[in-house]
Amino acid sequence: MVTQSGAIDFGKRVASDFSEKNVTFMAAALAYHAFISLAPMLLLLFVLFTAVGVGLETQVIQSAIGWLPGPIAELVTGLLQGGTNGAGASIIGLLVLVWGTLKIFRGLDTAFSEIYETVDTNSLVDKFRDGLVVFVALAVALVAMVGSSIVLGGLADRVPFSDLLTPVALLAGLVVAFYPIYYVFPDADLGVRDVLPGVVVAAVGWGALQGLFQLYLSVADPSAGNFFGGVIVVVTYLYFSALVLLLGAVVNAVIGEHSLGGPGGVGRATTHFTTERTESLEPAELVAYLADLRTELLTDRGSHRRTDLVGPRPKPTGPVELVEQSTTEGETNQWLVTLRWEVSDDELVEYLASRAGPEASEPAADRRVANESQAED
Repeated sequence: MVTQSGAIDFGKRVASDFSEKNVTFMAAALAYHAFISLAPMLLLLFVLFTAVGVGLETQVIQSAIGWLPGPIAELVTGLLQGGTNGAGASIIGLLVLVWGTLKIFRGLDTAFSEIYETVDTNSLVDKFRDGLVVFVALAVALVAMVGSSIVLGGLADRVPFSDLLTPVALLAGLVVAFYPIYYVFPDADLGVRDVLPGVVVAAVGWGALQGLFQLYLSVADPSAGNFFGGVIVVVTYLYFSALVLLLGAVVNAVIGEHSLGGPGGVGRATTHFTTERTESLEPAELVAYLADLRTELLTDRGSHRRTDLVGPRPKPTGPVELVEQSTTEGETNQWLVTLRWEVSDDELVEYLASRAGPEASEPAADRRVANESQAED
C-alpha cells in the first residue's frame, strides 16, 4: 500500500537523482541532435512522398497545420514545401540524418547508463540493436501522434466523443512506442513490467507537453509565428520532450533500486560522495563493526575508539535506507549491502571539523599501520 510519506520520499529520490545526474544537460544534448536531424529527415520524407506520387506530402502538410503548434507547423510545412530537385541534397540530407541519429542513440545510451549507474561496455552489435530499436520506436511515436489526429479528425462527425478518443489513442500509441526504449537501453536485468511506470510517465508527459504548447501558442504574441520563432519553439519543444523521456528513466531506476550510488556507479557514488573508509573485514571484525555502529547510533558512544574516524558518525535524522544487492562478475558472485541516511547540517559540520584534527593529518600509511596493530592486539 502506498502511503503519503512513502510517496513523498519517492518524489524526493526522483528529484534528487534528476538533479544530481545532470538530466537537464543530457536532455539539451539530445534536443540539439534531434533538431539537427529534423531538417534532413523532412527533406528525405519529401523526396519519398514525391517518388510515391500519391499526394502524401499534401496530406502531411495539412495534418501539420491542423495538429502541430503554430510555429512548429510553419517550420515543418516550410521545409516540406521547399522540396528539393537535386539528388545531391538528398544524399547530404541522408548523411546528416544518419550522423544526427547516431548522436541521439549515443546520447540515450550515455543517459541511461548515468541514470541506472551502469558501467558495462556495449558491443557494436548491441549498439546497432539499440539504435535500430529506438529508431523504429521514435518513428512509431511520430506516426502515432500524427496518425491518431488524422484518423480521428476524419471521423469527428461520425464517431461520438471523438474529442476524448484522440488523447486516448495518442497515449496508447506513445506507450507502445516508448516501451522498447525503456526495455532495451538500460544495461540491467529488467522484467517485462519493470519498465511500465517510466513508459506511462513519458507517454503522459509527452501528451501533456503537446497540450501545454498548444495553450501557450494560443495566447502567445503572434509575431512569434515567423520562421525564426518556429525554430526557437521547436528547439524548446524538443528539449522538454527529452526531459520527459529521461524523467521516465529516472522513475524506473528509482523504483527498481538501480539508482543507489553503489561502488563503480556513475551517479551519486562517484560524483557526490566522499569515501571515508574502505576496508576488508573478517567476519568477526564485521560483527564488531556492526555492534559498534549500533551502539553509536543509539547512544552517541562507540564501544571503542576508532582510528579510522576521529569523531562520531553523524546520526540519522529519519529512517535508514537499507539495500541488499547481488551481482555476478565473471566467475565471482558478490553481495552488496548499502546503508544510507540523512544527517543534520550541525552533525555533518561537527564530523568534518573532527576530521580536520591532528589525527586526520597523519599520513595514510601511518594510519593503516595503526589499524593493523590494533587488529592484531
